[in-house]
Amino acid sequence: MKKYPNFKAAAVQAAPVFLDAEATTEKACELISEAAANGAKLIGFPEGFISGYPWWVWLTDPISGSPLQQQLMENAVEIPGPLVKKLSECARQNNIYVCISVSEKEGGSLYLTQLWFNPLGDLIGKHRKMKPSGGERLIWGDGEASMMPVFDTEIGRLGGLQCWEHWIPLNIQAMNAQNEQVHVASWPCFVPGDEALTSEQPNEISARYYALATQSYVISCTQIHTQEIYEKMGKLPPYEAFVEFGGGDACIIGPNGKILTEKLPRDTEGIVYAQIDLEKIVDCKYQIDPAGHYSNKTLSMTVNRTPCPVVSFIGEPSSSSIKYECIQKCDEAK
Repeated sequence: MKKYPNFKAAAVQAAPVFLDAEATTEKACELISEAAANGAKLIGFPEGFISGYPWWVWLTDPISGSPLQQQLMENAVEIPGPLVKKLSECARQNNIYVCISVSEKEGGSLYLTQLWFNPLGDLIGKHRKMKPSGGERLIWGDGEASMMPVFDTEIGRLGGLQCWEHWIPLNIQAMNAQNEQVHVASWPCFVPGDEALTSEQPNEISARYYALATQSYVISCTQIHTQEIYEKMGKLPPYEAFVEFGGGDACIIGPNGKILTEKLPRDTEGIVYAQIDLEKIVDCKYQIDPAGHYSNKTLSMTVNRTPCPVVSFIGEPSSSSIKYECIQKCDEAK
């Protein structure tokens, strides 16, 4: 590059309208419009923002959690679908890149997915969490490397991961190898750290490490937890073991690991902003580039980006199935 992009980015700290996809999408569009009005060219959202993080998987048994899973499924995002269309139109109207994390429904299963929209409103790609954490595996299926993209755009090379994916060295190296420059880190909310040891939160420590390990800007976005969410989940104990009310910790981090934003109160919704200057990455890469000059050629990894469907259909449906489909459509028309 002869001229490096320099733009404002936005990180959201907010709660969803729990288990209400339409209302949460409306809220997301309001936040997108607010960020764009304040000059942002990229906005990132917390993990599972549409339509809430399934805290019950840590707090109760699978049978007791089944009704909540049913509600999450009913409020999942399908592609294509009306919620995606609404987000697309909002990104286009506000001329902004949007990365928003959702529970995505495909077939009969859910996946934790970051959706990426460009300023034209195009859904340019998505990233599914590669391995859901612990109890999340009751809710979300695994992602795959075919959905681990970095997008080459006029504001830089954009990518993202969700929550504990930032703790997996192979994930970090796969993103490094794609020369990611601006990263959206989507998180739920967290309990405070041990104040006797540190005032930093696990997600902040992880996001700062990711910035150092990849020499990228990190847009770290977190949910907050509210009384409304607590009520909707049936006041499941032992709550304080996993989450507090509030718990937000949104910030934006430079490629040298320094936090560039002021912190919002942990129980307050809002947006934090920072200026992204890609020229700052040059010196960081000069010092260390783990997928380039600072790599060790005796150690290597292979990333299989070929889509891996569980079932592949070959050939056309038989005439009997076509006939049945025609009869079914005729009956529906009547």
